[in-house]
Amino acid sequence: MDVIYEAYRMKALGAGITGGDPILEIGRVIEIIDKLKNEFSSDFHIHLYTTGRYVNDDVMKELVSAGLDEIRFHPVKELYLNAVKIALKYDIDVGLELPAIPNEGDKIVRLVKWAEENNVKFVNLNELELNARNYLNLNSKGLHAKHGITGVEGSFDTALDVLKKFEEDKKITVHYCSSVYKDLVETRTRFFRIIKYNSKPYEEYTNEATIVRAIVKTNHKIPSLENFGEFNGSNEYSVSPGIIKDLLNEYTDLIDEIYIVEEHPDSRRLRVGEKLIYSKSKNS
Repeated sequence: MDVIYEAYRMKALGAGITGGDPILEIGRVIEIIDKLKNEFSSDFHIHLYTTGRYVNDDVMKELVSAGLDEIRFHPVKELYLNAVKIALKYDIDVGLELPAIPNEGDKIVRLVKWAEENNVKFVNLNELELNARNYLNLNSKGLHAKHGITGVEGSFDTALDVLKKFEEDKKITVHYCSSVYKDLVETRTRFFRIIKYNSKPYEEYTNEATIVRAIVKTNHKIPSLENFGEFNGSNEYSVSPGIIKDLLNEYTDLIDEIYIVEEHPDSRRLRVGEKLIYSKSKNS
């Protein structure tokens, strides 16, 4: 499974399952939990996100039996709090995930109090974000992004007001997660783990946790280039960007093009930047 491969690549200590609502694919979820636990032991921590709409006793029994450690509910309707009550009957950590919607502080406080009264372990307040799927709907409600980032204006202030109300509370833990934290800390930390354990000797990395390498294109076989990197096939070599000048000094007549590419380090290798730095046709 791809998830097993990715977990090994970054020496992951746990995994999160999200969607959509994963409960709609409960069979697949159980299979993933089972394979992860069997591969990495019962200490491998797995949490799952759900609205709660499709959670019932049968679902919870399957999840707990498979070894799920934690379930986090995003109850888009208060009716779905019934699913939280069901989950609380089982030996599993239960939490709430709530978007910090501007001007809905009273509603959030009410939900946190409900969670406290029902022995929910924690509540995470997430900064409301604009994205390609929701921006029209949010804009129509007068919600707009703060300058330069995706976090909605007023979301942080709403979350802060809620946090202040519960800062002395010892019965429940309330966290806040900003959109910046998700992008700059969570994602970057995950990418740095992949780089640490899986980057190749010729690859360099940036402060943003992306991989940088040089691609040398040539119609000639240059075996010595493999001493500095590897042959990709299709007349391409991947080498360190730091040796480009030396390569051009020694193999100018054999090299057609050189690109510097920047990519995410995970297995998808999403390319986020590409720059042509040498072309024989343009330099001749």
